[in-house]
Amino acid sequence: MTTPQAIVREPVKSKRLGNALVVDLTAPQDNLVLKRGSTLPRASVLVTTAARRIIELSKAGEKIESIVVIGSDGDPTNHPDLREITENLRALRTKWFPRAKLCFFSQARDLASYDVRQTLGMYDKLFLEYSWGTAKTFASATGEKSTVLATLTKQASGFEHLIIEANFFKGDMDNSTDAEVKGWIKKLQEMKPKEIHIVSGVPRSSKKKLRSVTPKRQQQIADIVAEETGLSVSVHEDEDALT
Repeated sequence: MTTPQAIVREPVKSKRLGNALVVDLTAPQDNLVLKRGSTLPRASVLVTTAARRIIELSKAGEKIESIVVIGSDGDPTNHPDLREITENLRALRTKWFPRAKLCFFSQARDLASYDVRQTLGMYDKLFLEYSWGTAKTFASATGEKSTVLATLTKQASGFEHLIIEANFFKGDMDNSTDAEVKGWIKKLQEMKPKEIHIVSGVPRSSKKKLRSVTPKRQQQIADIVAEETGLSVSVHEDEDALT
């Protein structure tokens, strides 16, 4: 039996996003789901739950700096009503917290859908997990076909407010070697993100035995990327507990 999880979390103090209200589009539910056998909450449930909390916080005088969309049990891009949910969240943000940024965290491996791409364009910040310099490492880390990486790289290049979020790790595999970092930088130059965030920890989706590289190595990688690309790079040793 499914153990229901909260759709909306209490505001989280985030170093990167300020006081953030988190909305989980794939929080498992045991009723009011999309269809029999699914645990995805209906769009109406998501929107109503988020609206109730947003209005409560506004009337209480709380300052919300970001409204953050995540997926704890599957990528949020997988929700079939993503566009409807996003349009409602954006309207709620505009009415109750007009200065708040609407943010989206994704681990998607396929961004080909026109509707998904149009919807993601409604967000102020799109955070995409992307930590691989070679197709071999990508395939080993994700279980996807190695050819998917090149396609994903091309798809990600079209977003204006893209922020790449990367973990560097060692263990069963190592994406922090000079060769891996060099390959990663080439892909960054193709995607042209607005920012790059290097965070501690290991990919949430990985089943490998991994450990994060040292803060010193994180900073070395950040310095190399900034020098070679001119992109904005920041290191976050303590990843915010948003997802």
